[in-house]
Amino acid sequence: MSIKVLIDENTIKKRIKELAKEITDYYKQYTDTIHAVGVLKGSVHFFSELILNIDLNVKYSFVHVSSYQGSTSTGRIRVKSWIDESIEDEYVLVIEDIVDTGLTLRYILKYLRKYRPKDLKVVTFLEKTVCDHGVDLDFVGFKIGNVFVVGYGLDYNEKYRNLPYVGYIE
Repeated sequence: MSIKVLIDENTIKKRIKELAKEITDYYKQYTDTIHAVGVLKGSVHFFSELILNIDLNVKYSFVHVSSYQGSTSTGRIRVKSWIDESIEDEYVLVIEDIVDTGLTLRYILKYLRKYRPKDLKVVTFLEKTVCDHGVDLDFVGFKIGNVFVVGYGLDYNEKYRNLPYVGYIE
């Protein structure tokens, strides 16, 4: 299997610093503390790098939710773990790896709203532009076309997550 580089490591790090500044600038007018909810497993590298560059106090929570098997969406959401802390009246930032169909993210946002956060925003590392996913994304790292991507947390059957760049499989 041949993997071609789509977004190199330096470009990723530069864009994440820019995103972190955008996020910091947005929240600073309201609060000095946000509650980041990372969507596992794919967002792990993006979450970590982003949080290190946000100039606010950041609480951490994680959800482990999936709808993919191999390279295709199953159309069914599997929740493996959920947040275990209150987010009521908090400024919540959901940190997602990729938005494709939007199925998983819509599911997560619907449930997080039930916990009545003061503010609920979404940052995604990658947004596929081929689907009308129907999700309002507040901060977007990169927009990509209809390619199956791996690396920087994204996988194919649990492989390639540890690549320091985003690649695509030919």
